[in-house]
Amino acid sequence: MIIFVPMPNSGELMKYLLYRIILIQILITLSPMVIQAQFSEKAGHYEDIAEIEKNKNAWRLDTKVFTSNLSLQMQNYEVKYYRLNLNIDPDESNLYGSVVVQGLSQIAELDSIVLTLNMSMQVDSVAGNIHSWQRDDDLIIIRLNSPVGLEAPFSLEVFYRGNPQAGGFGGFGFDEQDDEPVIWSLSEPYFARNWWPCKDFPNDKADSVDIFITVPENLTAVSNGSLKSVTTNSGNTRTFHWHEKYPITTYLVSVAITNYAKFSQWFKYSPTDSMEITNYIYPSDLDFAKEQLASLPDMLSFFHDTFGPYPFIDEKYGVAQFPWGGGMEHQTISSQGSFGESLNAHELAHQWFGDLITTANWTEIWMNEGFAAYSEALYFEHVLGKEYYHIYMGFKNKKYEGTIFRADTTSVGSIFNRIVYDKGAWVLHMLRHVLGDDTFFGMLKAYVGDPRFAYGNTSTQRFREFCEDYAGRQLDWFFNPWIYGTGRPVYEYSWQTSTGMDEFIVTLHIAQKQLAEHQLFTMPLDILLSSDTGDTTVTILNDQISQDFEIRTNFEPTSVVLDDENWVLKTVTQIGDGAPGSLNGYQLRQNYPNPFTETTRIELQLPFTTAKPVLKIYDIRGLLVKQMRLNLPNPGANHFTWDGRNGEGQTVASGVYCYTVEVDDYFSKKKMVYLH
Repeated sequence: MIIFVPMPNSGELMKYLLYRIILIQILITLSPMVIQAQFSEKAGHYEDIAEIEKNKNAWRLDTKVFTSNLSLQMQNYEVKYYRLNLNIDPDESNLYGSVVVQGLSQIAELDSIVLTLNMSMQVDSVAGNIHSWQRDDDLIIIRLNSPVGLEAPFSLEVFYRGNPQAGGFGGFGFDEQDDEPVIWSLSEPYFARNWWPCKDFPNDKADSVDIFITVPENLTAVSNGSLKSVTTNSGNTRTFHWHEKYPITTYLVSVAITNYAKFSQWFKYSPTDSMEITNYIYPSDLDFAKEQLASLPDMLSFFHDTFGPYPFIDEKYGVAQFPWGGGMEHQTISSQGSFGESLNAHELAHQWFGDLITTANWTEIWMNEGFAAYSEALYFEHVLGKEYYHIYMGFKNKKYEGTIFRADTTSVGSIFNRIVYDKGAWVLHMLRHVLGDDTFFGMLKAYVGDPRFAYGNTSTQRFREFCEDYAGRQLDWFFNPWIYGTGRPVYEYSWQTSTGMDEFIVTLHIAQKQLAEHQLFTMPLDILLSSDTGDTTVTILNDQISQDFEIRTNFEPTSVVLDDENWVLKTVTQIGDGAPGSLNGYQLRQNYPNPFTETTRIELQLPFTTAKPVLKIYDIRGLLVKQMRLNLPNPGANHFTWDGRNGEGQTVASGVYCYTVEVDDYFSKKKMVYLH
């Protein structure tokens, strides 16, 4: 969706980029113009898309959509075609229009058609096989003369007018640039209804759309698909006819109008075929935009090769400048207020992920935004290399609240939380490492090309099942915690080296210490073992809250690093230094889970000892509830389990309990909560 492009921390990023220029010039052959654009602070690299879109939508973040139960009746039919006929008066900020809606009944007797249209717009009449119509808040209820049978077609036309609401509702705006009017639309997620009557839900795409836009003759009207004609009318107006031949959902239908200057680029997708990239820019910004958009053909070529053919190859791609600082991925023509590399890549990638394949429900907007945000990183890997790819993903490593799955879709602010962008991108980054590059990129291309998804809709479950079928393995253990769960793994690890027969044995302990309300994260983890003589990386599967591993090497490591390349979204701490014979001394750790209802696990870290540790559990009055002894302690991690029963086997009362451990000269005390 929408984006702006400031540097997140321009000073720090520019220091790094200047440091890297020499290496990048050696590694990558780029034209001077591209180099200048990529290291220009004005162009920027990392652009905080989520923050930009949030700021861009600040005026409507608290906007809520309320519709009556009548909206459920929209499931009774399927839209096949729209024809918008729009006459726009910039001086009065008014729109006069009509919309033809053609569709098919999905029930045995369809006796009414329900459409969405904001109450700020007045309905004058409805034509067709119509008995009557009425308004109900932002709905139009149209009664048919006679019921329409299952899979039978219907057609009607709504005539309407008014001043479309932007402000607190979004959707449509009247602005100025250089004393010229600018008229624009931005309908995501549910603001198409603010300026045209339609079935304003993402999961019903019209097969095609015609858009006729009549404007004063000095203005140019830009929309989706191909420009079929420009007709000069009496009264000093012109009518632009655009036709979108590919399936399209309502929020992607676009108008952008001003005294545009047009410039073209060409995307050569085969030795004999090219597609025009058509850009519509404010005349005063034309030279700057030409510089900033110079890499669009390369971006198209890269995404075309990586994801599969550009989905609208028979029409166009382009950018139409509009007043906001970010961007919106209108099908075949992104509306943008700035032209940084991240923004350009993000909006272009949406043509595959968002436009070609569209989320079926706003709860899963990450299927649009997470994919587009990740595509930014892929493009920079393409031009600047793998090391910068990891740096770029690091910019998206933020503290996130809540889940990627957005349960509340009545608020724009809830839907477009930054978590769906940044953490969504990290899900794909991690999935790439889980599957491996060959499988991951093969899967993406197959997903994009699958007719079950292409020009249709998707969901997390369907995507997960597709990944599982393609990779030949279950992936619910991956998707469930990352999409529907909260937080991230908080790893603590320690290690010790001992000597075996012609080898060294590294005993590695990993504990997940995230809060109890967060779940276990099962993840493959790369472990880098290094010494002065060399290094090696092994991959382990961490699928327990507390887990021990033995790794055998032919050299004695001086360091052990967990996930050194940052393929996992995590927090990690090394406990101790891995010195032989110590295994980090004594440490009593917090029980997990806490609070608990059935059983809880208490971990005790020990050095080499012959003593037998004693764990004692006390109630809040200081009375001993239970005592447990570890008769055969191991160096490293040891565990006690308590099920809420006292020494006599009786279940204790809910409440706060203390537990202590005594071993050698070590004593420690902690609290836990038992609920039943």
